[in-house]
Amino acid sequence: MNQLRELAQPFGASLVSKAPQGKYGDYVKHSTVNERMLSVVGAHSFEVVELIRGQAAEVKTTSRSWPARDGAVVGCLARMTVEIDGRTVTVTEVGDVEQPAMNEDGRNAKDAASDAYKRCAMRVGLGLHLWSGDSYFLPAQLDKTAAEATQENVVAVVATAKAIR
Repeated sequence: MNQLRELAQPFGASLVSKAPQGKYGDYVKHSTVNERMLSVVGAHSFEVVELIRGQAAEVKTTSRSWPARDGAVVGCLARMTVEIDGRTVTVTEVGDVEQPAMNEDGRNAKDAASDAYKRCAMRVGLGLHLWSGDSYFLPAQLDKTAAEATQENVVAVVATAKAIR
């Protein structure tokens, strides 16, 4: 199995957590995404390129409130470079922070970086099924492409063998 095909393999149901009420999309923990990346592609580069600061809206719960604040870390721009099947690929993504007024900027930076890491991994095929849902077709397409390439190779070998005779 090639690396791209391994990355495209969906996570098992036991690793996928349901989205909290009011949130969209099931998810896989950051540590699990990182483990799969390391197990498939090995060491790779990930860097936060820029912290994004902006207005953190006020948050009120039944027990506490956090005031709005300007200049809070609300996201980041990050870059991942990885070698997949002998090809170096670099992707850049944005990670964001939910309710940034609730945390200090250090925590917000970590949350944004985690989100960006998972989004970068998605861009190289890992966890893409979580975004695609029932319309996810990448593994089947990769299998079809591999089968067609194998068939083309067989035809070429047979033609070469006939030409040599």
